[in-house]
Amino acid sequence: MNFEKRFKNYALILLVFAVGLGFNACDDNNDKPKPGLSDINKFIYDNMNVLYYWNEEMPNIDYRKEGDSKEYFEKLLKKPDDRWSFITDNIKELEDYFAGIVKSPGYSIQLYYLEEGSNQVVAIVEFVYRDSPAEEAGLQRGDIIYKINGEVLNTKNYISLLSLESKTITLAQISQGELIELSPTVVVKDLEDLKQHPIVATSIIDNGGSKIAYLAYTSFIAGYDDELADVFRELKAEGVKELVLDLRYNSGGSVSSAHKLANMIVPASENGKPFINERYNSVLSELDATLKFNIEEETNLNLQRLYVLTTERTASASEMVIYGLAPYMEVIQIGATTHGKYYASVTWTDNNLEPEKRRHQWAIQPIIIKSENVDNSIDYSKGLAPDYELRDNNYNSDLGDEDEYFLAAAISLIKGETFEAISLKSAPGEGFSNPLRGFREKIDPLHGTMWVENSIP
Repeated sequence: MNFEKRFKNYALILLVFAVGLGFNACDDNNDKPKPGLSDINKFIYDNMNVLYYWNEEMPNIDYRKEGDSKEYFEKLLKKPDDRWSFITDNIKELEDYFAGIVKSPGYSIQLYYLEEGSNQVVAIVEFVYRDSPAEEAGLQRGDIIYKINGEVLNTKNYISLLSLESKTITLAQISQGELIELSPTVVVKDLEDLKQHPIVATSIIDNGGSKIAYLAYTSFIAGYDDELADVFRELKAEGVKELVLDLRYNSGGSVSSAHKLANMIVPASENGKPFINERYNSVLSELDATLKFNIEEETNLNLQRLYVLTTERTASASEMVIYGLAPYMEVIQIGATTHGKYYASVTWTDNNLEPEKRRHQWAIQPIIIKSENVDNSIDYSKGLAPDYELRDNNYNSDLGDEDEYFLAAAISLIKGETFEAISLKSAPGEGFSNPLRGFREKIDPLHGTMWVENSIP
């Protein structure tokens, strides 16, 4: 349901609409001056006081005396609890990003130090988006990017090289601990409006007559809900009995999409029961609501257990699927502890109801909701710990291949093998070590932005 429409059900409508429309709510005169710094600061102040989950704990700062709107916004946030609220002066870029439309070559990479103590790094391709320049160039999971435009990647140049719109990539392979340069080089150009399709891999594995489904899903984008439902229709038609849900590279997105995914997984007997409880601040407490399971028979797999693959990047809507389903079915988590984000945000502009009348391109993305599962069994100070810990540093096969490191572990568990036996198969010497932390935020400041839709998060 649209965020603004939902407010129509409550007496708070006048207050929230007045704040949401901002200082130009009644201004249809396009000849009036554009908003200045003080106007932007007032827009921040007014909206944060109503919407922000921790509004009662914000410091008392005179917005009229603040000379930088972004710095002012940051001063209002509750640290260290709030690691996620942010502000932008480019609402179009943000809305495109949340819709999965970005300027990109179309690959996801992980950087590693070549060896301990060295500043040389390599970029490993985790996966490639469909219909992207990277796919057209033939890049695939496990490719090692060694040079860009002839320069060896290192900690000083990787940001500038990976940010180039056109790249001549030199790949390499590792043999006996040494990098061996491969030829020919690969040319990849950024696509201005690449649509990052979040369903990056699906497969069905026959387990002695019982079918195991695999789905790699990289972002909860509402525009792909119908395609996600189509996947589950096919899985149900195939009679799958187990599902391995790969959320290793999924840092969140639309709560409505997460809700729909959960509806397609949960046991059918749980229809109508609470999935997530949404808690607002005291000003907006009348908006507190419960998202209930709303199952459609044709897409519901009616599973009794779920295998989920996770990393530190698994966050927000991804975590919601895990802890929202856990009270109703067995959820087996394989990988690393998740990010630990159990709060929802919303995109708020000076005029959410009539975007064409916006007077400026600023928007805030404040945390507004605390999300609880049915028994509120969440430790809000940390992420969700795995049942079986694996490091995502082995790129031995494409996503969906039954011998891919993580999927193979899940299949082995489904078959009843012990985890110790599974670990012995993992060939730990073949995995990469020493990952470079924090590079995504430097290359892509919006990476990991969660609860990205304007539908109620």
